[in-house]
Amino acid sequence: MRAVRWHARDDVRLDEVPVPTPSDTQVLVRVEAAAICGTDVDEVRLGPITVPVRPHPVNGRSAPMTLGHEIVGVVAEAGPGSGMAVGSRVAPWPSQPCGQCRDCEGGHTNRCAFAAALGMSADGGMADYLVVEGSRCVPVGRDVELERAVLVEPFAVALHGVHQVALDGRRVAVIGIGSLGLCVVEAAVRAGAEQVIGVSRSEAARNAAREGGATASVPLDQAGDLDADVVFETAGAAAAVAASFAAVRRGGQILVLGGHPRPTEIDLLDLTVREVVLHGSVSHCYADFVAAAEAITAGDLARVDRQVELAPLESGPALLRAEGGTTKRILVPGLS
Repeated sequence: MRAVRWHARDDVRLDEVPVPTPSDTQVLVRVEAAAICGTDVDEVRLGPITVPVRPHPVNGRSAPMTLGHEIVGVVAEAGPGSGMAVGSRVAPWPSQPCGQCRDCEGGHTNRCAFAAALGMSADGGMADYLVVEGSRCVPVGRDVELERAVLVEPFAVALHGVHQVALDGRRVAVIGIGSLGLCVVEAAVRAGAEQVIGVSRSEAARNAAREGGATASVPLDQAGDLDADVVFETAGAAAAVAASFAAVRRGGQILVLGGHPRPTEIDLLDLTVREVVLHGSVSHCYADFVAAAEAITAGDLARVDRQVELAPLESGPALLRAEGGTTKRILVPGLS
């Protein structure tokens, strides 16, 4: 089968590899689609970040690694102990936490330092097939359009972030309106925020935020006028962090969801004097993932049409080296 695999920084290839064989508790998923995330692009340009170059302490895997953690597919084979039926449409939960560390035992599996993750430290979905534990497969409605069904994972990230703070009746700013930012806009509206303001340099992105339910949208250089109760930083860029501090009110909260592969400078005096609360939010837990799949299936999330590019698997290496802007790039093996 074909697989888009990370070998080293700026070395990503379409390889021919054997079709994996599921164990008794696993399923073989025929991949319908795998979306390209900003973390995948960072891995190619700046890695290794999450792909291990030495054997992973839990699963023993190391590069080369098949990328892709935003996945939807259909169960092609099911082990007798997998609990899944052949033909089921599923989104695989990418994380495999250890289940034994303090964070896992405390219910914070997203923080597990020993977790293996599809597309990062285990082979992911940018391939014709992947193998995953049946217990990590979450149903997705058969009638959900491909470009919506593949968004379960980024919406789970958004829901996990939104769950960190009460939004009902509050003024919310979302800094960075890419794929994740649009997910946060929808999730914040759904959580009852009184106002949701999208902030982006891009006019197209600002329009997309309003289509997603934002009450307003402004350019990045107007972030200082917002006086927001809660700010979600989703861009993973230093300029977005600076804009988040400009946008937040005294005593307000900033939640950082964007992936920052390099250190970012912040003004700690400003944080202290204005008593701003800075909070990280990483990935998602299984419950967030299930909630995202259920909401998308029900039509409560991913309601708005996005600008997408459907591409064959062969296009994966080139797309991973290119900026996507506001377009969501989705690899579809069946297009090949």
